Amino acid sequence: MAVPKKRGVRIPYVVDAQGNTYDRHAIDVRPHPPYVPPLKCKGCGIPVSARSSNADNSDSRSSHYFKLPGRDHAPACSYDLKRRGGQLVDASQRTVVRRDGQWRLKCPPLERPGTRGTAKGPSGPSRPTAQGGSSGTRLVSKLRGPAIASARRIVNLLEDFGQDPGTVAEFAAVAPGGQHSIAWDEFCFGRSDVDQLAQALIDGTARQIPHAVWGPAATADAVAGRSGESYVVQYVARNPLTVHGRHVKLRVALRCKSPEWIAAGNRSGKYLGYGYWTLFPADLAKAGERGWIELQLWVKEPWQVERWDVDDAPSVISVARQRPSPPVARPMPAPCDGRVPEPFDGGPDSTPASEDDEQKPESPEPVQEQVSAEARAPDDPMNTLPTRTASEPTPPVQDAPATSAPLPWPGGSSPGRQNGGIPVPPPPSYPPDVAPQPGARQRGIWGWLDRLRRR
Repeated sequence: MAVPKKRGVRIPYVVDAQGNTYDRHAIDVRPHPPYVPPLKCKGCGIPVSARSSNADNSDSRSSHYFKLPGRDHAPACSYDLKRRGGQLVDASQRTVVRRDGQWRLKCPPLERPGTRGTAKGPSGPSRPTAQGGSSGTRLVSKLRGPAIASARRIVNLLEDFGQDPGTVAEFAAVAPGGQHSIAWDEFCFGRSDVDQLAQALIDGTARQIPHAVWGPAATADAVAGRSGESYVVQYVARNPLTVHGRHVKLRVALRCKSPEWIAAGNRSGKYLGYGYWTLFPADLAKAGERGWIELQLWVKEPWQVERWDVDDAPSVISVARQRPSPPVARPMPAPCDGRVPEPFDGGPDSTPASEDDEQKPESPEPVQEQVSAEARAPDDPMNTLPTRTASEPTPPVQDAPATSAPLPWPGGSSPGRQNGGIPVPPPPSYPPDVAPQPGARQRGIWGWLDRLRRR
């Protein structure tokens, strides 16, 4: 890759004489920029000037602000690119180097999908030891975690500079093996340009190297698949893709079997994943019918992911969606009159689960508790336990009083079902009470009075 020509130090945001903040897009506003000079750096307040993209100068390919000659940024200014680049190198543990006017990240080697064995770097000379021999393991392979942490620091630095093209051109990535460097915008992709990587994978023009993709952790979930439970952290890209002439939504997802590797219990902050990204579904025709396609990375090692700006109290990981458990048949109690109960067909709960039911979450109540609550009759004295306080003693166990047996049926057997299956109720065990006719008591009193007069 050709090293871009040095364009000077860029300043992303300035403050004008009225105290308003502007970015570099205000420079090309016509008929005149909205800011009021003089301009100052928003980070430290030193005087700056603006350079338009239409200026007749080779150093003005894009509009930007720059500090005046002889003036330096304050020690704590966030927009001092030279100072922050030096701090990046010092904290990188030799995973970021300054070479040919660029800050370059050494990409760690990684096993390609579908290959066996451990992750090994490409063939080439390894780092010599103090005895002059070869150590057999590259230095960058031992510093895989610090390399991904350095990539996250570069992303944060470029975000502070508003992804200014001139500032992005100051960074590059060294492919595993150290043979050639790659422009940073061809190695690392965010939410606004990740569709370029997905489109390159569709067209077959993507570089055969691991890529870094970052973005917000908008969604975190647990999913039940054929190979077991897995976890996902994902977001929706800003720009859709065009697949077979149809616009489809692009989802960017990190998937893993271990939730702690990708912090799947936290839906805040941002993440960066490093590896060989693939598209799902691979059948583009199916993706066009569904209206979405996913750029995904299956995380095989914990150092491939960086999470930052997450909440202190992560949310609870949701339970994976599974097929609901089949209903448990409840035993039918035997009738007291000796009748044979009808067969139980399972009721409405015995309907087989459809494919849509697989996406519904499980019931929060266990099946055993539901069955016991339904099988217990509230009016049954044998199943209803009396409430007792702690101060009351436990009542002694007594033998139940003997109950009188029901009277036998005439002929010695129960009638069962007669008259076309309609059950006949049993006769009462005692003669029924005969209620007196209305007015009978009054007629008796008047008759007694008539007899008394005749005497």
